[in-house]
Amino acid sequence: MDDQKNLEAQLLGDMTYDDPRKKAAPGAPDPRLAGASAPLLDDMGGASQRPQQPQSRYQRLTDEQIATLQQQRAAQGQPAYTPEEIEALQQEYIERQRLAEQQAAMAAQAAAQKAAAAALLQEEPETYTPQEKPKHEELRQVDASALLEEAPPEPERKPVFNAEDLEAAKKQAVKSAAASLDSGPKSEDEQKRARQQMEQLRQQQLADLATAGFPVSIILTVIGVIAGACMAFFSMRPYPEDFETNMFFSLADKFYLIGGIILIALAITIVLRVQQFKGFASFMFGLSAFLLLIPGAVLLFQKNGTEGWGFTVVLYLLAIIGSIAVTVVMSVSDKLNAYYARKEYMYD
Repeated sequence: MDDQKNLEAQLLGDMTYDDPRKKAAPGAPDPRLAGASAPLLDDMGGASQRPQQPQSRYQRLTDEQIATLQQQRAAQGQPAYTPEEIEALQQEYIERQRLAEQQAAMAAQAAAQKAAAAALLQEEPETYTPQEKPKHEELRQVDASALLEEAPPEPERKPVFNAEDLEAAKKQAVKSAAASLDSGPKSEDEQKRARQQMEQLRQQQLADLATAGFPVSIILTVIGVIAGACMAFFSMRPYPEDFETNMFFSLADKFYLIGGIILIALAITIVLRVQQFKGFASFMFGLSAFLLLIPGAVLLFQKNGTEGWGFTVVLYLLAIIGSIAVTVVMSVSDKLNAYYARKEYMYD
């Protein structure tokens, strides 16, 4: 398509359309027909007998121009233009003429508008006569509420505060707050009654907290019993047949057996809420976890190789985990502490 445009530019030059009839005087012959030969005029007369198209007022490529394009295309070794391609060239040539004509018309219109604006600005001010404003007949005001069956809603009333009233209200509020702070039980009976109410409120809060600590004590008791039982059964697990036990291992097994029984008994005291054994129970469970970690690991290693050694490891781990859990909860649980401090059970 670029070759087609180059050939067209070489043959036709600038294809900006400029109608020569605009420059000719009325009645003068068309300059485009000057020097035209008779056969060419005859050809144009014959062409006028064809049905005129809407684009007939624009110039079209002549047969000579098309023949020249065909020769140049053949000289370049390219196939000749098909009728469709020639028609496309014609449409493109006509479209350029149409665009050039539109641009010329727009330029002329802009020039005319500019000249009209300049003439309007040069017009004498005295020639301007202001238009009279139409007089509107004043309408008689009518109360719209008279036309309605019910009275119109009253406008919303917004309170408007005076600055002095606002300051006075602020001062009064400050005085009321100070008076409320200063006001208190004046007599001894009122002070005693206020202290009793505060004490009752505190006791009620402690009672609620103790009630919530009862389930915690049950859970800790179950965990403590399981930890003590696991510790006792761990001490009874056998050693390999070829292992020679000495006094250390015998004493350690007896210690863990007795310690497991003690842990079971102390765990029961938790749900029974024996205040005297609370600290001792927490200490014993913590000490048992420590002793199971240090010398207990030696016993666990020596019992390796026996049948059911995996079960021995499970007992060992459960004893340690249970002892640590009981010690931590008994030390930090407010609910359990309130449960121990309560003198009687609270069941709601």
